[in-house]
Amino acid sequence: MKNPYFLLITIFAFSSSIYSQEIVDQTLNTQVDANVPGVVAQKEIDNLDEQAKKLYYEFKDTVSEYEGLRRYDDQLEKIVFSQEDEIKDILKQIDSLDNVNKEILPFLKETVDSLRKFIELDMPFLKESRIARIDDLDSIILQSNVTTAEKFRKVFEAYQLEAGFGNTIETYPGFIDLDNQTISVDYFRIGRLGWYYRSANGRETGYWDKFSENWVNTGGRLNDEIKLALDIANRQTPPNFITLPVQPVDRGEG
Repeated sequence: MKNPYFLLITIFAFSSSIYSQEIVDQTLNTQVDANVPGVVAQKEIDNLDEQAKKLYYEFKDTVSEYEGLRRYDDQLEKIVFSQEDEIKDILKQIDSLDNVNKEILPFLKETVDSLRKFIELDMPFLKESRIARIDDLDSIILQSNVTTAEKFRKVFEAYQLEAGFGNTIETYPGFIDLDNQTISVDYFRIGRLGWYYRSANGRETGYWDKFSENWVNTGGRLNDEIKLALDIANRQTPPNFITLPVQPVDRGEG
């Protein structure tokens, strides 16, 4: 027969063992439960740290962009100030040009009028086209859509053209009235020294008398000379000496 005290002690020991395990389990569970808020808190801390870093880099980018915009704004401000100075200079130049125009336009008009008078008094070769050119200049001077520089250039070109007539030879076809008849002729001009004509058959030749301001008809006497001059002018024969009547620049007195 077993000892009843031994059985009691055994039961008590077993019960104590069960109770100790429960305490251990509760302690572990309590420790686990206590760690759960810490994990959650750590995750929140990590999230906040990540957001803080993101905000920091966004702030740096914003500051960098601001600095770039500020520098660009400073450059624009300098450009604007420079443009304002240029505008002021341009306005001054425009005012100056207005004053120049007030002076130069009357001068150009006087110049064109003088050129017209010169052509009227000059040997009348190509007179219609030369007068038409002067008429065009008179019209251009009055046009507001033509710059002063362009007006001056055209007047200067007309003067150059008229001056050039004194240093060139020229031949061109045309018509002349002789004995109440209009005949076809070839004209020959040598500078402003002489102006001649010759009919196609050579029977009619003549020269311009600048003192009487009329043609002098020489019949066919100048046929060979004028034909040679025409051939030289048309480069149909090499340059050679020609004999043609030339009048003095002034009639002279005494």
